[in-house]
Amino acid sequence: MIKELLTKYLDTQKIQYETHVDLKKRTWIHRGGIAGIYISPASADELETIVSFLYSEDISFLLIGHTSNLYILNECNIPVVVSTAKCRYFQIEDGQLFCEAGVGVINLSKQMIKQGIKGFEYLTGLPGTIGAALVNNSSCRENSISELLVSARVVLKDGSIKIFLPEDFKYEFRNSVFKKHEVEGTIISAVLKVTLGDAAKMQQMAEENDQDRARRLEGHTKNLGCTVNRCFINGRMALWLRIVLFVNGLFARLFIKTEDGRSNQRKNLICTLTGYKSISPYVSPKNPIIFSWIDEGADTAFPLYLEFMRKVYKTDKTEIEIIR
Repeated sequence: MIKELLTKYLDTQKIQYETHVDLKKRTWIHRGGIAGIYISPASADELETIVSFLYSEDISFLLIGHTSNLYILNECNIPVVVSTAKCRYFQIEDGQLFCEAGVGVINLSKQMIKQGIKGFEYLTGLPGTIGAALVNNSSCRENSISELLVSARVVLKDGSIKIFLPEDFKYEFRNSVFKKHEVEGTIISAVLKVTLGDAAKMQQMAEENDQDRARRLEGHTKNLGCTVNRCFINGRMALWLRIVLFVNGLFARLFIKTEDGRSNQRKNLICTLTGYKSISPYVSPKNPIIFSWIDEGADTAFPLYLEFMRKVYKTDKTEIEIIR
């Protein structure tokens, strides 16, 4: 009944959709079950139209962008998926930057830097969409996309349209009222600040930030970026492990002469004490908050990884969205 109602409406509105779509072929890390109806609005207007209809008919749906922050389990079949991937229009209008929700942050940032617009030099390594970035308050080295926000057009679950200002998002570090599900709604488009600066200096800064990101993090392939929240903040690591690692560090400095001896000792100790070896193929050697889906075994290893992070680093709060 719902399928017939929805497809009839989509046909009437001439909004593109597909049925019985394998999500493994559409998601960043090639995971997920089957989407019963996969809707691809081509503009912000079409996105607003279909989202408003779904809310009005009380039809549940999953909204996705580039899915670079989304882990859909393979056994999870989703009746309705709405993709913003084709909502890619952006334009500077009246001294402000208008963006549809599906605009890619990396492409947008590079274009803005070329035009000498400040604030985007920190965002050239973020693979998601503007809509998702605003929900997650995506950031790079303490510089968050929320600092650029002027306003966002949102369709709320009750069908009303509201213009959200930055304070309405109640932004925190990589968090917002949308991410915490305190507000249910869909970002349709956003208006960002346009502040002119030195294009050459911003390009240099962007390159330095990208190089720094490459040193600290893995590339974008087969991972979703920071899988859990930052675990090296003071107080995150379990007290008993901090004490043991401190003593071990002293030992390393006294008896290990190689430049990276201390870090090797630290890694070996963690492996010995926590059972890390069972998940080590999937954990970045650069940073333990990066988990990679390099093969089918990753799905089995992922719950063990979260348990490892909980035991050793006192954190199992995920930065990614998991659809079960």
